[in-house]
Amino acid sequence: MAITLVTLRIAPSAGSDEITFYRSAEYDALLEWVKMGRFILALAATDRDELTLLCLQSPDEMRSQIEDLPLVAVGLATFDIRQVMSLKMDDEVPDILQ
Repeated sequence: MAITLVTLRIAPSAGSDEITFYRSAEYDALLEWVKMGRFILALAATDRDELTLLCLQSPDEMRSQIEDLPLVAVGLATFDIRQVMSLKMDDEVPDILQ
């Protein structure tokens, strides 16, 4: 199963009026994603305007979906996509940490 982290950030050049205009549509789109099971966890940063989503689709599948989000589509938000994996924490040091 693919696990992907998607981080959405408000673009530095975005004006507050523009963001306010699109924010409701963005939230509605993300609610639809939840209903479809596109992501299972959302983490909002407390010190900046950033949202990280834990998704169960590949980075390629997520990229096309993210580009259609209202704030991203109009250039008011940027995004970063990373494929990740679960890491079993036990006495063995996994190769990925060496």
